[in-house]
Amino acid sequence: MSTPGWITGCAGSDVVPVGGRPLWRGPRPAWIVGDTLAYRVVHDDAGMLRLAVVGDCYATDAQLRQGLGAVTRADWRALTGWPGSYWVVADDGRRTVVLTDVAGTRPVYYTFHHGGVVWASAATPLADLTAAPIDHAALVARMVCPTVSEVTGTGTVFAGVHRLPGGHALHLGAGRIQPYEPETQKATFEQAAEALREALVVAVERRAASAARLSADFSGGLDSTSLALLAARAGYEVFAVTRDDPTSANDDVLYAKRAAADEPRIRHVIVGEAEHGLFFDRMDAAPHTDQPYTDAARWSMRHAYHRRVLDHGSDLHLTGSGGDTLLVASPSYLADLARLGQPRELLRHAVARARLRHQPVHSVLAAAITLAYTSYPQALRRLAADITQPPARWERPNASRRLHWCGSSSFAAWLTPTARDQLAQRVLATAATTDLGGVPISTHRAWCELREFGAYQAELTAQLRATGINAHAPFLDNAVVRAAMSIPVSQRQSTTVQKPLLGAALRGLVPDFLLHRRTKGAYDGNAYTGIRRNANRLHAILDDSYLVQAGIVDHAAVRADLDRLIAGAPGRLAALETLITTELWLSRHTSRPPARVWRTEEPAHA
Repeated sequence: MSTPGWITGCAGSDVVPVGGRPLWRGPRPAWIVGDTLAYRVVHDDAGMLRLAVVGDCYATDAQLRQGLGAVTRADWRALTGWPGSYWVVADDGRRTVVLTDVAGTRPVYYTFHHGGVVWASAATPLADLTAAPIDHAALVARMVCPTVSEVTGTGTVFAGVHRLPGGHALHLGAGRIQPYEPETQKATFEQAAEALREALVVAVERRAASAARLSADFSGGLDSTSLALLAARAGYEVFAVTRDDPTSANDDVLYAKRAAADEPRIRHVIVGEAEHGLFFDRMDAAPHTDQPYTDAARWSMRHAYHRRVLDHGSDLHLTGSGGDTLLVASPSYLADLARLGQPRELLRHAVARARLRHQPVHSVLAAAITLAYTSYPQALRRLAADITQPPARWERPNASRRLHWCGSSSFAAWLTPTARDQLAQRVLATAATTDLGGVPISTHRAWCELREFGAYQAELTAQLRATGINAHAPFLDNAVVRAAMSIPVSQRQSTTVQKPLLGAALRGLVPDFLLHRRTKGAYDGNAYTGIRRNANRLHAILDDSYLVQAGIVDHAAVRADLDRLIAGAPGRLAALETLITTELWLSRHTSRPPARVWRTEEPAHA
């Protein structure tokens, strides 16, 4: 397994990372640690202006040198428009500015140490530096309402270690964080589709051109399959892998076979039953991640088919990760249709949703109209009430509970009364101060959900790379995100196709039968099979639970739901994934040996 690389820097501190190689020295030095991250540094003739891009940046050397002008103008957003996924570190002689990407897939963490600020692309080294304990309040917030940024804030699982939100810049010297990406919408649907088409084509082709052996997920779904077809259409051979899951009934494989049959540059491999892993299999073998990460429970399932990619010798693997979050509207878009006075559209979409969820049309309409006249502070207060009084037993949510601006996960039902009350008070405190500044609630919520997915993607990418898979998610490139987010949320939803904006963007590049697919693969069968097979292990984790011992989780409540899931009954499956993966992460973190990550030296001077 490879050692993940990371970048770090400081201002006003005397610490140096062990084994770090300087990007530059001076009063605000920066280093790169490890050998798995690509990076480039440019500077002006006097050495006063300095710019580094770290990660998968496909800018030309000339474009990077032109970026020095943006550093002079303090135009930080201009440094985030190149293809790829990367960090930006810039210094104008007075300050250093560190930028994460728009979605936050390239994380930046920071902490205060000995009167200075230390930042890094991983939180654990900063926790080692400050001997940070686990922040229980932040942990609970992220387990229960991870997409509500007003509640989670910049906190991490480590006390005193903060995360820079996606689309933000950390200003060293000035000691502040500022957004560089506005939550605005200014494009027509046609303009957004054209921009999305160009951004996706560039994102895929630049990656394919850089790869010696290119591979891709090829699920048969719209996202991953389209990316692989774009690479093949551009003239590149693609080793495409489809998972045929015998435990779950869906038509993914049929669509994948049909898509591969029409493209000779696709070398299609189907991973069959004998090669499958299940949810909760071999969790102890999963690489440890920087932050708790819910998909750790699916590691064996994913790694089972990625072994084919490793055997192929792939050096770049395309995934469709992020496409659903970016291109599918939350059900709350119905409130926008009600608020904007579009009764026919509202009725049409409400009927479609009622049929999908087997709910009365009138209840969906009533919920949409109620939500349309719910302010964001009111929504937060409702969230606090839901946390305080969650359903006593598992039940399918009705229309009014499904339509909300910001909901809690079902994990809230497992909190102890004390933990529940503390989180509710935290939510109420944010409700009293929240101001969206005129941004539509649906737009703000879409950004929150995207940036939470970016945090998830950062851990997924790190875990895959630790196993040898160089995974790329073109849907989360800055240009792709900006194109998709440039239109109102309601325009991302259709009653006839899965992803209308993507369909319009890729028309003529991807077969129509794929763009018009209305079904979507589901893998609940795999999850329930995995729960039954690993029941003893899951019970053992619960019986030795850190969260129970810390007074956060009610053992009896979890036990009842776990037994329900083992029996095959519908239940809090997502909450169980969150609980188990958090427990595994906490166990590994608290038992790991001390690491020598830092040394001290006299502060540098310009």
